[in-house]
Amino acid sequence: MIEILSEGYTRTAEGDTLPPLHLLAENRDEYTQYCIWGTPIEGLLVWERKLYSDKRGYIQELSKVDEIARTLGRPLVIKQTTLSYNEPYGVLRGLHAEPMDKLITPLTGKIFMAIADIRSDSPTFGRYATFTLDMTNHRKPRKTIVVGNGLANSFLTMGDEEALYMYQMSNIYQTSKGKRSVRWDDPDLAIPWPITPTNMSPVDENSNKSLRELFPGKFLEQDVILKHQ
Repeated sequence: MIEILSEGYTRTAEGDTLPPLHLLAENRDEYTQYCIWGTPIEGLLVWERKLYSDKRGYIQELSKVDEIARTLGRPLVIKQTTLSYNEPYGVLRGLHAEPMDKLITPLTGKIFMAIADIRSDSPTFGRYATFTLDMTNHRKPRKTIVVGNGLANSFLTMGDEEALYMYQMSNIYQTSKGKRSVRWDDPDLAIPWPITPTNMSPVDENSNKSLRELFPGKFLEQDVILKHQ
């Protein structure tokens, strides 16, 4: 597999590929170091915190809601935490936009994440950002992706190792209630999936609507090809 980087995307020394980022908040104190990065999509953030290791092992805080809420500029309450287990290579979940904020932390495996803005009143409606996060090195610091209410998230497993994925959510999850889902292969989004998915739910494979079906008025207004990030 050959990865072609889109404009502004970077590949880190640890093997991750990230969209264009700008620093929103940081703390450089010895035991509370963190950075919160913004992306081209409002409400989509990356939260990084230092991993502290010694001869016993290591410890890393995965999220602090108060720090993230200050950066978002609004309250954030976590009401549920869910763990998702996924088989190696080819499992795709998404694109799902439940009516809630999500803090998503990949714990193991290698995944490709695509987050699409399907908020009809957003200036970046129809744009997406992607992340490739390689957590096959278990001693590597984890990143938490903050997915604001109204954004559609998805991920695709790519490696030989099972992927564990932790969700922290601002509402109690109720299957399909209030959820908008978009086709993973929507032609207007044109997400550059690095491999072809081979394992999906029947709904994600065949039943989700396209962006044009969900928001026909947006395409009548614009009558242009959507720009992508």
